[in-house]
Amino acid sequence: MKKYLLILFIVVFMTGLTACGGGNSNQAGNTAAGSDTATGNDSAAGNGANSEQEISGEITVFGWGGGEELQSRKDATKVFKKLYPKVKVNEVWLPADNVDVKLDAALAAGNAGDVIMMSPDWKGLRTKWFEDLNPYIERDQLDLEALFTEGVDGGYVDPDGKREGMPATASDFMIAYNKEIFDKAGVPYPTNDWTWDDFANIAKQVSSGEGANRIYGIVSHWILQSFAPFVYGGAPYNEDWTKQTLDDENTLKGYQLFGDLVKAKAMPDDAAAKSMPMDQMFAAGKAAMYPLGLFEASTIAKNIGSNFEWGIVMPPKDPSGKTVNIKFQTGFAMNKDSKNKEAAWAYIKTVSLNKEVGDLYSKVNLPALKESADATFANLKIEGTDIAMLDFVTGLQDAITFPWGGSIAKAGDLYEQVWQEVTVQGKSAEEAAGAFASQIQAAFDSIHQSK
Repeated sequence: MKKYLLILFIVVFMTGLTACGGGNSNQAGNTAAGSDTATGNDSAAGNGANSEQEISGEITVFGWGGGEELQSRKDATKVFKKLYPKVKVNEVWLPADNVDVKLDAALAAGNAGDVIMMSPDWKGLRTKWFEDLNPYIERDQLDLEALFTEGVDGGYVDPDGKREGMPATASDFMIAYNKEIFDKAGVPYPTNDWTWDDFANIAKQVSSGEGANRIYGIVSHWILQSFAPFVYGGAPYNEDWTKQTLDDENTLKGYQLFGDLVKAKAMPDDAAAKSMPMDQMFAAGKAAMYPLGLFEASTIAKNIGSNFEWGIVMPPKDPSGKTVNIKFQTGFAMNKDSKNKEAAWAYIKTVSLNKEVGDLYSKVNLPALKESADATFANLKIEGTDIAMLDFVTGLQDAITFPWGGSIAKAGDLYEQVWQEVTVQGKSAEEAAGAFASQIQAAFDSIHQSK
């Protein structure tokens, strides 16, 4: 009888532990998923204490990227699979340069997947395809203002208040400079207070040599086209994308600055630019300055190795004293036609708010999750250097969202032709604007008509 009672007591005791401990065990899972960290509430994942076990089925994730950045996104999916083993995830990752055409075609055909990687540069023009995430956020009691790193969540809510997506990462640019080239030229290193006029003068001063031995002041980086309209306080278009402003005096002046740098041989012409990739040109000591994106900092540092000493500085200021910088923001939206919205939301919340995912992102980008940004990203240095990754986030909040992507890709292609006219064909900015301004305006008109 005593033995029987002892066994009975153990069974009852263990049953009680299971009943009470199930929530605690699952709370650890929710913490890993970002929900407990976010709210301290087990139901934050949306399905109560057993959310990971209950959510099942299949989802497709549609996104883009390359290199280490893409690998971090694939690794984020692995974290989700570990937390939600009953959910099958199909991943479709496209090269960034053709994602808009592919995405629009997939959305129109109804097969874009359950979760769609997005950027705020779409400005609500694809909002009809997306589920409003506000009800999910309210249900799970997520305090996003407290959870997110400052500057990463802008643009994910459309003008009507609909939340189209949740941020995952953000990145911007610094100007990397070769200290040895500056020293040999007798030119002081740039500071965070320099202007674009300073930039142009310095680029010319540190350039030297001829032919294959030419050292350029600045590489011909693809991001410079995005800087051009803004460097003197101009802009390529108005705020609601209804009017092109290419022919604005200050916008034209920005394009002309880079055209003049090519003519002065301070920036490679088309032939020189094609002779060596831009990153190799800087790493080999053939250019004094390089617009360095946070997402490529580790790769560039490896290429430079011990070739020379280098540093980074904020991009120059416009005439009003505002630093001109370009930022990329990436997040994830839910397809409104998803057949498995709970799993889709669980994925979005995990890749946005999970600490383990945020730490993975920190290696190549600024994570949206403040906890990871403060605890992990803030302590990292660019591999092999003493340069803090944190230096990149200085002024991120005021940086301009990449101006050519998403819904205005067609107009962006025309702006690229303007850039080519000025920096490759050698035409004046005024000539280029005269040839393309009306076409760009027609592109904007068609965007809003299609909306």
